This record gives sequence, structure tokens and C-alpha cells, in this order.
Amino acid sequence: MLSRISLLLCLSATLTSVYAMERKYLAPMEESFWKMTVETRLNCEMEHEIPRFGKAVFSQTAGRDLQLKLITHQRFNSGIEVNFLSESPHWKPQETQLKLASLATRDSNVLLDVGTRTAMHAYLELHDGFRPGFYLSPNENLIDPTTVMMSTVRFRSVEPDFEQCISNLHHDNFDDINVSRIHFEHDDEFPILEEEETAFQRMFEYMEIDKSINEILISGHADQTGAICYNDTLSERRALYVYDLLVAKGIDPKMITMDYFGELRPLVKGDTAEALAPNRRVTVELRR
Repeated sequence: MLSRISLLLCLSATLTSVYAMERKYLAPMEESFWKMTVETRLNCEMEHEIPRFGKAVFSQTAGRDLQLKLITHQRFNSGIEVNFLSESPHWKPQETQLKLASLATRDSNVLLDVGTRTAMHAYLELHDGFRPGFYLSPNENLIDPTTVMMSTVRFRSVEPDFEQCISNLHHDNFDDINVSRIHFEHDDEFPILEEEETAFQRMFEYMEIDKSINEILISGHADQTGAICYNDTLSERRALYVYDLLVAKGIDPKMITMDYFGELRPLVKGDTAEALAPNRRVTVELRR
């Protein structure tokens, strides 16, 4: 009886190994292309089609570092372990593998979102003729081991355009400049002069490039000294001053929405001079 059970276990293991076939996705040489898909002052993208699987995309946005995404039209569960390796080309006398990172899949069409350091490493490996690949380990959600390779073929033909695009990226990211504040002295409706010259300069420069911005929200604020009604009107006058300032700089008034809150929304609580100063402000926010 024990020998029959052992035999069945051996047969089961053999059948499992037979049916667990490796799936490998790699663009054949004649179909391997890298191409620029986005080339602006705000975003650069180059992508590589991987037949029957999806694509790999290197991207860099203004004010940020290089990223790499593996995008698929197939369906994978999240949490599958992935080894990101780089293989030496076949013409090398001795084939080697270099581990770039350990990753895990996400439950979306962006299967993997590779961080900056590893993305840069993979980019340099492709430049030097090596082949970075993603090795998905089988588990209860993935029966077959799966390999997704990036090809070096025609990578260098697009590389100069991509790097030229990166060199032309604007220095600020939207998330860095979409909110700006200007401050006021106690009981004053005119902003601190030094700030008036510089407070919105980076914002203005960014708006020259990003035409997707469709609304500018101005909100006026006061500290809690003085009567509530007076603080309401003071914060309104401050907001109106900044409104006029933006219009004088060429901003379309139709884009501007204005509001004021008096002392209702302090940034810092307290009644010391240090606490009150940040609350005497007008905030300008860009929206897409």
C-alpha cells in the first residue's frame, strides 16, 4: 500500500512538471522596436512593444527621475514574486546574469512600477547590450513560470532622442508648484514686498508650458486678532489684491475663482507672533 502511494506521488510530481511549461515573451529581432511616444517639456516616454504581452515604458516627467513600467493586457494577480535580472548577450563567450531587484506584481494593467535606481540600472544595461528580464515565479495564482524580456535591438537608435527630451524637461513638477502662498503684515491688505516679487514666479513659468491648467483658485486668510467680521473683509481685500496681481501678469480672469475665509482656516494654531504670521496669507492653487 505504501509503495502504491509513493508511486502516485511520483506520478503527480511528474505530471505537474510536464504541465508547468515556461511562458516566455520576447520581441523577435525583426519585430523589436523602441520608439518615442511622448516628447514634451513636461514628459518624455520611450516604449518597447512585447508581443502578446504588453510593453515596457521608460519615462521621466519634469522635476522627477527616470521610471520604468511594465504594462500588460493580460490578467495577473497582485503579489506574484518577480526577479528582475539582466542577462549577458548570446555573443558573449560566457553568459551571466545580474540581479537588478526583487519585485512583486500589482493587480492592474501596470503590472510593475520600477523605482528610479533600478530603472536607471536597467536603462544602462540595455545601453551596454544586456537584456533585462522579469521572471515571475509560479504560485497558487500563477501555474506556469513566466519570463518577460526587453530587447536591446534598436534601443540605441531611440536613446539619443529620449536623452535629448530629458535634457529639455522643465525644472519643476506640477506637484511642486501647484500651490503657492504670499504673506502679509499684521492688519495689512498689501503683501510683503519681497514676496510679491517672487511668490508666484515659478508658478507663472510653469503655466507657460502646461496648457492643461484650467482653473486658478485664490483664497484669502487672516489671523485671529481683531473682530471676526473685520477679518472676513480683510481676507477678501487680500484675495482681491492677488487677483489683480495675477491679471496684471496676463492671467485670463475667466480662469480665476476667488474665495476668502477670514480667520477660519489657520495653518498654525496659537497666538504668538510666530504662529500668527503664517496665517496672514493668500493661497493660489492651480487645477487641471
